[in-house]
Amino acid sequence: MPNSIFRSWRMYLPLAGVLLLALLWTIYWFVMSGIVQSRFAAERTRLAETGITLTCTKEDWGGYPFRFEFSCSSPHLERENEAEIRSSHLLLAALAYAPWQIVALLDGPSTIAAKGLLPANASHQRIIMAVTFDGNWKPKLSAEVPALSIADRGSAGRIMLHTRPSAQGGTDVAISATEVNVQRPGRPAIALSEGELLGTLSPGMSLKIERISLQQDAVRYWGSGTVELDAQNRPSGKLDTETNDLDGLLALLEPHLQITPENKAGLRTILGLLGNEAKAPLIAKDGVLYLGPFKISEIKPLY
Repeated sequence: MPNSIFRSWRMYLPLAGVLLLALLWTIYWFVMSGIVQSRFAAERTRLAETGITLTCTKEDWGGYPFRFEFSCSSPHLERENEAEIRSSHLLLAALAYAPWQIVALLDGPSTIAAKGLLPANASHQRIIMAVTFDGNWKPKLSAEVPALSIADRGSAGRIMLHTRPSAQGGTDVAISATEVNVQRPGRPAIALSEGELLGTLSPGMSLKIERISLQQDAVRYWGSGTVELDAQNRPSGKLDTETNDLDGLLALLEPHLQITPENKAGLRTILGLLGNEAKAPLIAKDGVLYLGPFKISEIKPLY
């Protein structure tokens, strides 16, 4: 009889083990959820002290049993009345067993506004961002922006962004985009089939571009150099650029070049001396953009 009772209890040991494991996991989840929420609130306060605030019309925490989730309806991200982004919904999610890996899902449409610029309405499919923190809490970021369209400014079929801490203390940046159309008031759109940028952003906000490449059909334009913002927040720097098809590049850019017909002819003559594959520096200085010695357009502040 005792052996029979013992065998009966043995039948329930796996179930008891599962229930005990579920209990321990539930305790872990609620303890860690409290820690995550406290850390999130502390980071939110720290950012608010630097002028960056996130507000929501409704906030919720959840995700049990395998995730920690923060849900924010009508998110409004603002930086000291200088720039802001408003969207439809934001969801932050981290795996319960790896809370240092965070995924952000942002649903549009979105409104972007910055000091000195008119608000822009942007439509897009769900934006997906993944952030992973290392042991020193330095982030690596990957983001995908599909079907982006900004009214009166342009569109892109897909934009991919990747960043990681660089060995020199800055941030390595990689950006790629497909089916890009850049719209400027009063001028036809600039169409690009694809583009990419590889570079490093220094702590002083200077961007060293290892390679920038733009392509439309068979015409390619690429270069490298360093760019930063001047005191008026205008791009300033120099890129050493070249193209595989000078005639094709000039045909694409001609409606957008703010130079006289005489300068256009001079530009074509000088670059033509180098053959169909031409090299020329692209220089941004004091709010003016030059291709070689020729002024081609003015540059407005980014914000």
